[in-house]
Order: sequence, then structure tokens, then C-alpha cells
Amino acid sequence: MFFPISGVHINPFLLGILGFVIGVLAGFFGVGGSFLSGPSLFALGMPYNFVVGTDLIHIVGKSIVAARQHRTLGNIDLKLAGVMVIGTIVGSETGVQAIEGLKRSGEVNLVVGLTAIIIFTAISLFAGWESWQALRQSRRAGANRSGSRRDVLAFDKVAKA
Repeated sequence: MFFPISGVHINPFLLGILGFVIGVLAGFFGVGGSFLSGPSLFALGMPYNFVVGTDLIHIVGKSIVAARQHRTLGNIDLKLAGVMVIGTIVGSETGVQAIEGLKRSGEVNLVVGLTAIIIFTAISLFAGWESWQALRQSRRAGANRSGSRRDVLAFDKVAKA
């Protein structure tokens, strides 16, 4: 199927499968899925500036469904969300302007690609380090309290601050 705004031909069946897989993984791991859909759309041939815009709309749909469910469960802190929304609005506009500037310079794919690699690498290193810390802490806790089991986070103090 041809998508005239982005100027790409992509099989709609493939997009449906991609959306389903991302939805399952996002629901399973509790993440938004953009770290999967963005690179996937780019791999299918969509230019990065359209990947970003399209993925933002994709996020809106997922967010509405998830927010309704979490509100029903009482899992939404409106004050915290309100403060975050202010920063998100400013950050989103800054990102849009940066992408447009990079698009005009012809460097959007290079800069966004390298930035994504750096971010994914940093997240991977952080997750590995956090898991290693949690494992060490869990083993210490197990040695001190035999028979007692507890979930441990390396950043437990930060999370509770």
C-alpha cells in the first residue's frame, strides 16, 4: 500500500503484524513500545521525520486505552502527571524543531540513528548494572535472612525518595 504523505510503500498486513507484536511486548513488559515501533518503521523504509510523527500518533491510541484502564484501577497520580505533561509539551516542541532543522540540513537519519544507538546502549548498560546490583543485594539479603524472600531493586532508595 502506498502512503502518500511519507512517500513509502509498505504492506499493510506487515504493519498490522508489527502493531500486534509491539502491543503484546508493550503489554508484557509494561513499556510504550516506541523503542520497537520507531526502528521497525525505519527498517521498513519510512524516513525518520515521518517515523517520529507517526509513532507519536500511535502512542496516543495506546495511551488512551492504557490510561482508561489504569484510571479504573486507581493507578494515576494526576498531580505528578500534570507536572510531567508541562515538561513533555516543551520537550516535544523542542524535538520537533530539532528534527525539522536536521531535515533541512539533510542529517536527520544520521543524527537520529546515532542518538538512538547511544540511548539504547545506555539503557542496556543501566539495566544490566541494575540487575547485577539487585542480584548482589538479593544474595546478601538471602544470606542474612534465610527462608525470607523479597524483591530487591538496586535503586530502592531512589525510588522511595
